[in-house]
Amino acid sequence: MNTTPNLRPRRSPEPGRPFVNRGRELRLVRDKVDIGIQGKKMPSVVTCFWGPFGMGKSWLLLELERRYRHAALKGVGSHPTIVVRLDLNREILPALWRGKQLNREQLIREFWKQLASQLETKLPDLGRASADEWAEAFVNEVTACSAQSVTPLIMLDTVDDLVTLDELAFLWLEQHLVERLAMTDRVLFVFTSRGELRHWQRFQVRRRVDSHRLTGFDAKTAGEEVKASPAVSEVLYQHAFGHPLVTEYLGTVLEGQGVSLQEVKKVERLLEPSLVQTILREVIDEILKTVPELLAKLARYASVLRWVSVEPLRFLAERLGLVEPGRGDAYYLDDLIGELQAHHLLYWNSSKSSYEPDPALRRLLTYFLQLDEPTRFCEAHLAAFDFHRSHLSEYPQYLARYVPELAYHRAILDRCELPEPQPPTFQMWWEQFLSEKAPGNPEPWAELIETLKRDEELRGLSRGDYELLYSEAQRHVAETAG
Repeated sequence: MNTTPNLRPRRSPEPGRPFVNRGRELRLVRDKVDIGIQGKKMPSVVTCFWGPFGMGKSWLLLELERRYRHAALKGVGSHPTIVVRLDLNREILPALWRGKQLNREQLIREFWKQLASQLETKLPDLGRASADEWAEAFVNEVTACSAQSVTPLIMLDTVDDLVTLDELAFLWLEQHLVERLAMTDRVLFVFTSRGELRHWQRFQVRRRVDSHRLTGFDAKTAGEEVKASPAVSEVLYQHAFGHPLVTEYLGTVLEGQGVSLQEVKKVERLLEPSLVQTILREVIDEILKTVPELLAKLARYASVLRWVSVEPLRFLAERLGLVEPGRGDAYYLDDLIGELQAHHLLYWNSSKSSYEPDPALRRLLTYFLQLDEPTRFCEAHLAAFDFHRSHLSEYPQYLARYVPELAYHRAILDRCELPEPQPPTFQMWWEQFLSEKAPGNPEPWAELIETLKRDEELRGLSRGDYELLYSEAQRHVAETAG
């Protein structure tokens, strides 16, 4: 096989790729801009897009900049748009940083340079002015021009780096820039981060925040991203799971090897495990580069869990020897789950009362674990299966919480070489459960049906078990309701 290129994680897909799938986000911004360019006040002017690394946040900002920068030249509206965009990632724009502290004055100067270039004015000479004075002058300038002639869009990428490294600077930015301009409702802010931004302290900002999560692509859209045929799109999805950056990497590597993304047989032949493993390692190393060693290892192994709380995480961590037995709930909730959440590897799902990884990111991590450590991959799934089996036996009324996970992990274990004694097949376990523990009221069965309806991953992984569960749940609803 040809040598794999030395990939460098980028902040967005290649400029030559078509912009796809973010129609909802584009419409959200457009609807606000359409009001602004008429000289009217816009709603919810602090717009935040968030999602894990590689989900296309920077790509979205670049597309917004392309659409709205220099709009004055197009004669659109009485208050056409101008755009200021900066990336707060220290590797992207190191001039904005002094070590781990934001250079506040330089940030405002960079904003003003971009503003001046579009308004055809000059950057003012404020002499030895402080950062506060620079911010004051900039706010006054933007307030005046937004009232008279333009609709400014101020876009900041990777805001979570600022929150993590220099929270005081984030709060300064909120107080001296965001709040004052947001209160006019004539300036639109667009921020991106890996986690949802919840650090806003100023009331006038909080009441204007509009937060939206970016998720992965389906197979069709992921293929459109790299201009692949429908058949190749399905192949790429089996390795990238709709993660935009990994999809782009796969497309770039294949094209670099001279393979057309219209020829499915050649694509299947080249995408052997070692190549995919190399690409996934680049992305996962970037995702975990600031995560402490134990936490990074736990994140990889816990990726087999589709939802996380203290109990399954403790069971898995102890079974795999990652954590010594006997640690209390506070250790798992604060030191492990809390830190995984702080590194944007887990997100709270209030409707399920549990933490979850991003689905595309979880599938990337577990797929890489399968390629990199196949034995540990199987051990982790076996631990998860045993946990859900024991808890369902103890709490049989929670069918919707445990049964789909049992079916999911058992379907994966069917592909593993398991040690003796092997766990029961899913059907054997299910029949025993029905004879001994099946709930006698309809509510748990009806809840299971609703959960199964939403579980496309389980349906694709094991259609036979899925259909068995669904038909049995329907039968029990009918029988117990009667």
